[in-house]
Amino acid sequence: MTAPASFRRDGGVVLRPAETFLASRARDFLAAGPADVVPLIEHVCQIPGAPRVVAEHMARALLGERTEFVRDVDGRWRLADRAPAPYAVDVLPRHDAPVVPHPDLLSLDYAVVDVETTGTRCWAGDRITEIAVVAVRGGVVADTFETLVNPERPIPPWISRLTNISWDMVKDAPRFRDICDDVVRAMDGAIFVAHNAQFDWRFVTTEVERATGRQLDGRRLCTVRLARKLLPHLRSRRLDYLAMHYGVTITARHRAGGDAVATAEVLVRLLRDARSRECHCWPDLEALLGRLIVRSRKRRRSAMPRPVDRDTTA
Repeated sequence: MTAPASFRRDGGVVLRPAETFLASRARDFLAAGPADVVPLIEHVCQIPGAPRVVAEHMARALLGERTEFVRDVDGRWRLADRAPAPYAVDVLPRHDAPVVPHPDLLSLDYAVVDVETTGTRCWAGDRITEIAVVAVRGGVVADTFETLVNPERPIPPWISRLTNISWDMVKDAPRFRDICDDVVRAMDGAIFVAHNAQFDWRFVTTEVERATGRQLDGRRLCTVRLARKLLPHLRSRRLDYLAMHYGVTITARHRAGGDAVATAEVLVRLLRDARSRECHCWPDLEALLGRLIVRSRKRRRSAMPRPVDRDTTA
């Protein structure tokens, strides 16, 4: 995997190692302060009297790629010092400290993503059949990555009627693990954007974790939520209505490329409208939406089966 595995201060999409029970135990142990590798591994792995050479090897294997753990010059492990977010306001700057302005919203990099899938439940085995990632840089729609994907499972007839994607079209297409590097590279360092972003984020992160064993993290922005704040007068915030409002043509509705390009064009116009509401940078956008966009509240899923009888992706 060529994409970086560490966090970035600009909050763009990155890969990080998946959370594990042992990493959680190490984090709890080091919360009390730096520790020598032997007692650390004895606690984390429950190995009393672990030889130092074994403890050193296990610590590097368990913690070496995780940016939340660092090793001091004296050899002890500790939790990394978290740098304050660039928009933090809990620490007053010194009078002689230079004021660094936040980047303008239109100057940030965005990766606008759309997926077509075999259904709506990634946790129940539904898979991606098509994905597109459209780059928006400097307020301009740039290059597009787009491909069909072999979902390695049948496509329900109603999905084929909606998307015009049939099994014959995807049976010889690459599997997601074959194009995972390209997908991550297309999103690398950019803000993840989608229309109904929670749906696309869940599918993409599930597929990436299945293919790599790592997790995606980073800032996310939903154009549905942004449109609700900026365009409350519209009858609907479906992609069709937003495209019509802004005069954007959707070349292929319910296909990943067509919907992603249209969403990217809508995003640029939404960001311009946000500026007219005194919303010029990411902290302003967070304030407009009412809470941080990075984290989303997890919903408890019902244990009862539910039929899929309508399109919920836009």
